[in-house]
Amino acid sequence: MKKLYLFCISALMLTITTNYTNAQTEADSIMMGASYANDVYYSFANGEVHSVDRSNWDIGFYTNTWSAGVIVNDGKGIELRVYPAADTNGWNSIDTTGLSANPVLYNSVDSWEEGAFNVGSSGHPDYGWGKYNTITHAVVGDSIYIMKLADGSFKKFWIVQKVSVENTYYFRYANLDGTDEVNVTLNCNDYTDKNFVYYSIENGEVIDREPLSGAWDVLFTKYMGVLDGGVRYPVTGVLNNIDVPANRFEMVDPGFEDWTAAPMDSTKAPIGHNWKYFDMTQFTYIVEDSLVFFVRNFNKDVYKLVFSSFDYTVGKAVFEKSMVHASAVSEVSQNHQFVVFPNPATDHISIRPLNGFEGGEVRISDFSGKTVYSGNMGTLDTRISVSNLKPGMYLLTVHSGNETAVQKLLIK
Repeated sequence: MKKLYLFCISALMLTITTNYTNAQTEADSIMMGASYANDVYYSFANGEVHSVDRSNWDIGFYTNTWSAGVIVNDGKGIELRVYPAADTNGWNSIDTTGLSANPVLYNSVDSWEEGAFNVGSSGHPDYGWGKYNTITHAVVGDSIYIMKLADGSFKKFWIVQKVSVENTYYFRYANLDGTDEVNVTLNCNDYTDKNFVYYSIENGEVIDREPLSGAWDVLFTKYMGVLDGGVRYPVTGVLNNIDVPANRFEMVDPGFEDWTAAPMDSTKAPIGHNWKYFDMTQFTYIVEDSLVFFVRNFNKDVYKLVFSSFDYTVGKAVFEKSMVHASAVSEVSQNHQFVVFPNPATDHISIRPLNGFEGGEVRISDFSGKTVYSGNMGTLDTRISVSNLKPGMYLLTVHSGNETAVQKLLIK
């Protein structure tokens, strides 16, 4: 009976892999709204994850403890310049004569962590806006910035420091004449399950606007892209999540699925904006013909992406997607010490130890590393409710003595 049961479990896991590998093409779309009003976070496994006002922030802080990445909302029209006349000692007396001759600083189109405030960085310990102090373990701000907001007003801005061991930023901003100064302490520890925590200078508040890091694959947004010749220009397109690479194939047949024919691109904008172009005669966007993208998500599943149309009047992108490579639910652990069933699951799972594997600590975590469940497993079947978990892929880890076993868990 036990052998038959294990055979059924193995067959179930094989079925999971096969079904994903042979998934049918699915048509889908996202809507950013008129004037591209909203950012849309999208998961190829789960569809649209989150839609949020694109203009509700001005500055974003990378939440990793040992990062000093700071971005601006350049797609909103924010313009950032280094104040050339003085370092931070000149905070109380700002002279903007000749400021417009200084170049505007933009976020990198290659890396999320390299924001406009990091332009000019020469690498550790220099992070652009400040330098790392090896004694205090703080990045100390050494530059004043002049920021032109979307409404045309100006602010002076100083990131005073980031205390790395506390994962906390201290910054200040004010009108150019020093009035209405605001000092902010921003603790990133409350947001480490997301890529960035944001701040609105216009409203003077911290903005929590992103879904969990592991919940989305791509972001449909407006940003400052790079055109031919290195010219910066506002574009609307697709940015990939961190650790979600993609590749691009031009002039291929619609049935093309050889995603391994070119290396995956792990930069920020491998999909970008130039899958479409504006036809001045028809006054509409035309999607590039015979263009295919492949995207590998956190679960290592690979999806084929083909755009069908783009309507700029409502910010609607229409596309087709299909899974062309499925990462088997069981591939994380080759020598299974336990089985989990049902998998995929909706309401509950049961864990059964195998081969004399003793019970131990059980942890379920998402692909950002956040623990969403912890408990204990006995030597017999252990039943766990998962009805409160969002659909997606998770890691199920069991620690027993000196042994650790890991399997993937799919929640539907």
